[in-house]
Amino acid sequence: MTTQLQTIQGDKVNSKAVDSKWKSLYKVGGVSALIIGILLIVEMIFYIATSAPSLADVAGWFALFQNNRFVGLIDFGILELYALALFVPMFLALYAALRRTSEGAMTTAAILAFVGIAANFATNKLFPLLTLSDLYAAATTAVQKSQFLAAGQATLALGALGGIGGSVEGGIPVAVAGLIISAIMLRSNIMGRAVGFIGILANGIGAVMYINAAAAPAMAGSPFFVVFFMLSVIWFILIARGLFQIAGQEG
Repeated sequence: MTTQLQTIQGDKVNSKAVDSKWKSLYKVGGVSALIIGILLIVEMIFYIATSAPSLADVAGWFALFQNNRFVGLIDFGILELYALALFVPMFLALYAALRRTSEGAMTTAAILAFVGIAANFATNKLFPLLTLSDLYAAATTAVQKSQFLAAGQATLALGALGGIGGSVEGGIPVAVAGLIISAIMLRSNIMGRAVGFIGILANGIGAVMYINAAAAPAMAGSPFFVVFFMLSVIWFILIARGLFQIAGQEG
């Protein structure tokens, strides 16, 4: 009898430890989602307020990096790199919250998300362009300057499409992961149906934008970017709220 009581008590302790672990993950994921939304809003405000150069204007970016590096870094998307890093705990928390609804689909979504995050970091053009800008500023001849301008133009062309989710290579798998997760949100209704609907709209538009940019890099960009941006920010905020609510229910 004593042994059985000890076993039951031990199981309760282990259960509380598991609940506490998931609760912490949900909180971290919620904070991450909230910060992602804030970072993207700050970036957009800077981009509009500072009249950032177009993605085709390499001379404009070089000049901005030299005249005001801080603004140049934000305008070119350095805050998105921090947001991408925060995608990791957010997607882990979403996996934990939704895995019971469809573990196979959530596993696929998590793999796609992490592949996309890694691809975004690997293909990011900010630091190569920054290096070329410094070399351009240090160049002493017109020939050298023209060479660095040409290299910068090529770097921008390879970037294809900026924005939430980053490059085409990374943006497509992240968007598909978001679509899968949003569909599961609708099925489970754990966080409410609104977050699922908005997620499908945001990630659907994002997927179309990235696929279009991959098919026609010369025409990269989309008139729907503002809608994509706004829906994405709302999605992240709703995810944060949902994860905080789940954390409050655990244990």
